[in-house]
Amino acid sequence: MSTPGESQPGARQAALGTRSALLCSDIHLSNDDPELTDRFLGWLERESIRLKPESIIILGDCFDAWIGDDLLDTAGPNTCETRLVTCLQQLAQRGHAPYIMHGNRDFLLGDQFANACAATLLRDPCVLSIDSGLKILLTHGDQLCTADTDYQAFRRQLRTGPWQTDFLSKPLAQRQEVARDLRMQSEHEKSVKSMAIMDVTDADAAFLTDQLGADLLLHGHTHRPGRSVMSNGKLRWVLPDWAPPHGGGLWVDAAGIQAI
Repeated sequence: MSTPGESQPGARQAALGTRSALLCSDIHLSNDDPELTDRFLGWLERESIRLKPESIIILGDCFDAWIGDDLLDTAGPNTCETRLVTCLQQLAQRGHAPYIMHGNRDFLLGDQFANACAATLLRDPCVLSIDSGLKILLTHGDQLCTADTDYQAFRRQLRTGPWQTDFLSKPLAQRQEVARDLRMQSEHEKSVKSMAIMDVTDADAAFLTDQLGADLLLHGHTHRPGRSVMSNGKLRWVLPDWAPPHGGGLWVDAAGIQAI
C-alpha cells in the first residue's frame, strides 16, 4: 500500500475544533464565469444566515487556477478574487470563521490571500473535531488518488520549493499562460484515464483515517459526491463540485452530517 503524499507547503493548522461547520469544495471560480461566482457567493450568504455556522470551510479548488497572491494587487472590484475576499471578510466579521485548504488548482494560495479574507489556511490533512466528540478527517482528496501514479509524480513536483519559487518569479502574464497549459493538460488526461484510476484509493483512505484517529473521512476533488463505506467500516463523504447542475456542500454539527 502506498503512503499518501506530504502536506502542501504554506499550510498552517492541522486540527480544528468547532460547534458547527458549513463545508464546500471544488467551486473553480473563474473570471470567465461570473454567473458561477454569483451562484456560489449567494449560496454562502444565504446558508450562513440560515444555519449560522461557527466555521466555514473550503476544502480546496476554490479557484480554477491560482497563480500567486499578487493577483490581488491588480484585481478589479468585480473580479471573482475580490468578490470572494469581500464575502469572506464580511462573514468573518459576523462570526463565521473562514478556513481554506489548498486544492490541486489553487495550491499557491498564501498568507496574503488568507489575511485579506480573514481566513486560516488548513493543512492537508486536517482533523475536524465537533463538540459531540466526532472526529472528521478533512482532505482535498487528490493525495489519496494514488493509483494515478503519473499525477502523483506531477503533484510532488509542483509542491517543491524550487518549482514554486521559479514559477512565482515569472511575470504574471507568463504564469497565466503556464496555468492555461496545465489546465488543458489536466482536461486531456481526464478524458483518457479511467474513473477508477482517478478516484480515491480505498486502502490509502482507510489507512489515513485510522492513522489520524478519525471516525470518518470527508473530501472533495473527485467530483463524485455522495457517501460510501470504506474497507475499515468508516464512512467516506465526498463533497459536490459546482459545475452545473451541481453545487452545495455539507453541514456538520453535533447532530451529524447532512447535505446542503
